[in-house]
Amino acid sequence: MKTAVVTGGTGALGRAVVEAFARAGYQVHLSTARDASGHSGPGTAHRVDLRDATATRDWLRMLGPVHAAALCAGGFAMQSLADLSPELYDAQLDINLRTAAYTVAGLVPVLADPSAIVLVGSQAYAGAAGKALYAASKAGVVSLARSAAEELRPKGVRVNAVLPDIIDSPANRTAMPGASFDSWAKPEEIADVILYLCSDAARVVSGNALAVGR
Repeated sequence: MKTAVVTGGTGALGRAVVEAFARAGYQVHLSTARDASGHSGPGTAHRVDLRDATATRDWLRMLGPVHAAALCAGGFAMQSLADLSPELYDAQLDINLRTAAYTVAGLVPVLADPSAIVLVGSQAYAGAAGKALYAASKAGVVSLARSAAEELRPKGVRVNAVLPDIIDSPANRTAMPGASFDSWAKPEEIADVILYLCSDAARVVSGNALAVGR
């Protein structure tokens, strides 16, 4: 049985990705920042601080060969440039870029040949008013994905990024009650794209950043 890793596996997108991998027959291991004993649903949950390079590496090492990985861990914060603070800078870079970089680094020794990694970026990576730090951290995720694709290609590893706009989640609906929800991509739709990118059908697709949304 193939093994899939999903970081941020208890979030709205992460849960959908875990379920998609499980339906496809993968043995799924997911990371969570919360108490893993409360996890219900498919997959085995592990409490891991992905901001800790050693902890991340040790967790991935114990899973054995990994055939697919979806890096869904991340977080969003609005801020104006005038309100930029060291604390906010550290928080956004840590949760979005540091976690992704440490996970990719930890995966390298355990990835099967062939295998695939998908990083979750954002369409805001190109720049967005009121989201400068978030956008910058996601730009780093896109660059990381493209660099990893080049570096890991000789090892039989494909790496891509998906770029959602606004995900149709309960939290986003609460935060933006007046928005048009019909234009938002559902977590399950994004999960299907991630599953495709990790499948044999996408064996010639690597080094791309794919916008997902309606």
